[in-house]
Amino acid sequence: MLRSIILAICLVLFSPLIHADGYSHPHIDRMIAADEPPEGVVFELVFWDDNTWSWAAPMITDLRAQLQNRFPGLDVAVVSHGGEQFQLLQSRVDEQPKAIAQLLSLADDGVDFHVCGTHSEWNDVPTSEYLDIVNVSPSGPAQVNDYIALGYRLIVLRKPE
Repeated sequence: MLRSIILAICLVLFSPLIHADGYSHPHIDRMIAADEPPEGVVFELVFWDDNTWSWAAPMITDLRAQLQNRFPGLDVAVVSHGGEQFQLLQSRVDEQPKAIAQLLSLADDGVDFHVCGTHSEWNDVPTSEYLDIVNVSPSGPAQVNDYIALGYRLIVLRKPE
């Protein structure tokens, strides 16, 4: 009986630390523990692997859900300015369909997606080639800095090990 009570207390106390997909980030945890929300959160991605969105989309979805549970309506943006930005081309949708579906759902929920226009120009990729949810910013790093200037907190995403 005592074990059951202790287990129930532990579950209640530590359930906020257990995330559905197992994603956590120390900066997200600190924001959730804070009394006041930031103006918003900007997730930054700079990766060069072929399937970045297959891990990044579920991670962003989960971390955003954690933030939304604590601070409903919190603005979230994503800035992609590595090789992964080219995985958001219309011609590449079939390569990571589950991830693209998650990104489309996030966009429908108000998440803004940006890629680097300079990087696109260097690779001769016109703006029209990207998915409709993608905003091509003149510069990915400048877009991140613009969000930070607005009071958004920067979360640099890393591939889970």
